[in-house]
Amino acid sequence: MATEDNFIVAIELGSSKVTGIAGRKQPDGALQILALVQEPSSAFIRKGRINNIVKMRSCIGSVKEKLEKSLKKRIDKAYVGIGGMGMHTVAHTVLKKFTEKTVVSKEIVEEIQSDNYASQPADKDILEAITQEYKLGAQTQLDPVGIPAESIEGYFLNVVTKREVRENINNCVAEADLEIAGMPITFLALADEMVPEPERHSGCVFVDMGAETTSVAVFKNNILRHLAVIPLGGRNITRDITSLSIEEGEAERLKLAHGSAFYDVPDDKRFASEPLKTERGHSIPYEEFCNLVEARQEEIIKNVKRQIELSKYDKNQLVGGIIVTGGAANMPNMEAALRLYLGFDKIQFVKSVTTAIRPSNGVQNFNRDGSCNAAIALLESGTVNCCGGDLGTAEGDIFTSREEIRRKKEQEEAERKAKAEADRIAQEEEARQAQEEAERQAAEEEARIRKEERSRVRKEKAGRLFGRIRRWAESIVSDDPEND
Repeated sequence: MATEDNFIVAIELGSSKVTGIAGRKQPDGALQILALVQEPSSAFIRKGRINNIVKMRSCIGSVKEKLEKSLKKRIDKAYVGIGGMGMHTVAHTVLKKFTEKTVVSKEIVEEIQSDNYASQPADKDILEAITQEYKLGAQTQLDPVGIPAESIEGYFLNVVTKREVRENINNCVAEADLEIAGMPITFLALADEMVPEPERHSGCVFVDMGAETTSVAVFKNNILRHLAVIPLGGRNITRDITSLSIEEGEAERLKLAHGSAFYDVPDDKRFASEPLKTERGHSIPYEEFCNLVEARQEEIIKNVKRQIELSKYDKNQLVGGIIVTGGAANMPNMEAALRLYLGFDKIQFVKSVTTAIRPSNGVQNFNRDGSCNAAIALLESGTVNCCGGDLGTAEGDIFTSREEIRRKKEQEEAERKAKAEADRIAQEEEARQAQEEAERQAAEEEARIRKEERSRVRKEKAGRLFGRIRRWAESIVSDDPEND
């Protein structure tokens, strides 16, 4: 049951903005949105990945604080989406043979799944492992438990990314005094909200066209068969337009106002006339502008086509067609361009999630442009209560203010550094004294050895002298006539 002390928090790390959202699941399946915060992120997130740890920490701390102020409740954990450039799927097979025909148990299946996770390279993380099928002799099954077999092969599709991606998120969230309740794959959470079950079953391509990345997923028989994040998006088009000697802000305005994914030259009478005008009066040849926009869109769409080919499924097998979302997909004539370069007849554009949304007071009309779809999808995927209690208390202790907490942390950090420095100096002094003691002992040992050597030499000399005296004395005695 939804209560004031029971809500879910999700944070989406987008290339253009970081979105923090809090909400409750209602008994009828709807989402009640309680609070929403968005912060610009282009200065520290590139192509969906963190590239400035310090700024990212500050942003998450700001999002948390603003959400808490709006909710009037403490937040102690959150779901944080993961994705970005470099995320892709890798197929992997695990084979297990038995000495005799064996009934496959749940433990055997879990062992095969563990072996699959253990296969990850040292610099990669398996974010999620999607079972494709299990092969037992000549038959294939999704659930092999209870079937006798002499061997079993598990076929998996592992969603992987560089290990540092997850580590950076963990570190930044921890610095904001937040626990990670879960780290869903943002793109797959969005697919759960936007790709209908019939299309997943019959086979389809889901494409999210964002600011700096374009994500592609192929589904067949309700199973993910391929996924990749292409490091190209709408912002690449804007940057191409800046090559016409205009600033990025003006290039973005012209793209939104006049950009088209596909130009039908004979029908566009402006193609050979009417140059575009910037706000500063600079003229841009319309034909050159069109060619830049269309060429980049063609490149992006052909990269999508390449990912579909890598999935080894074609349009005849993917009868559910293509489902497209994302801000960059809103460009005019996008459907014509997709149809031309991909060859699919069925193309759907989806602008909102399927889950019913009930905004609370102060959070109205917040997702008209679909910019919060991914954050909503992450929120919908959550199950753990993220509320940490009343704002101003923690485990019964009274907090005076965030500024005091900050000062306390700074003081603790200063004390920690001072202690570390004192320990370092003490260790150096101890090492110096140990070195001096070792040198003293070495000098004493060397002096002792020299003394012993001198004593030995004196004894040898005395022995030789005594020997000569003895021989001289003996010779005198032998020469005395009285001895005859």
